[in-house]
Amino acid sequence: MRVQTKDYLDVAARARELGCRVPLGIALLPGNFSAAVRAGEFCYHAAAPHVRSAWQDVGLEDEGPDARDTPGENGDCTAAHPMSCSEGLSPFSRPQAGRPDRTPSGDIESHTKINNDGAGFPLVVFFGSGLLAGPPWRLVVALGMVSSVLASHPRCASPRDVRLDIVVERPRDRGCACIEYRGDAFGIVPLARDVRRVWTGK
Repeated sequence: MRVQTKDYLDVAARARELGCRVPLGIALLPGNFSAAVRAGEFCYHAAAPHVRSAWQDVGLEDEGPDARDTPGENGDCTAAHPMSCSEGLSPFSRPQAGRPDRTPSGDIESHTKINNDGAGFPLVVFFGSGLLAGPPWRLVVALGMVSSVLASHPRCASPRDVRLDIVVERPRDRGCACIEYRGDAFGIVPLARDVRRVWTGK
């Protein structure tokens, strides 16, 4: 297991630069958030829709950047990153079986993309400083759902070899930090202590 905390870019400023919704509270960020040229090129980890659905089941909302209004141009993310992504699945939709959404003309609708297995991006979770004013259980429950998804959906990630980045917004406009976790899916919930350390400046 490896845990490392480092500085991260200003998430709010980056979102405004890309013209997407500024993440608030609890959110999922695309793995290429810092590298994407525009929001339509966002690529998410394969577990993202499952995490989003699990959060909804316990009353938590993903308040991340919404790229539905800025679709990509060609149905894949290779223009921004040389990694394959599944086509046609909006990260703001629950996982559904069957064929991708199609437009009236029959073309696959191109939204934010989900990485296929092994594409290389970590799962990225964002916790805004506004959570400090809310119920403390939200942080632990959100991480618990992430742990559960990564442990029970082996096609999204190996439960023994998880790559998770937790981006934490420091209070009082002091920027953001990124907690890089590489280890077992069952070691995710204790990372709540690391998140709180960032918030308190320790």
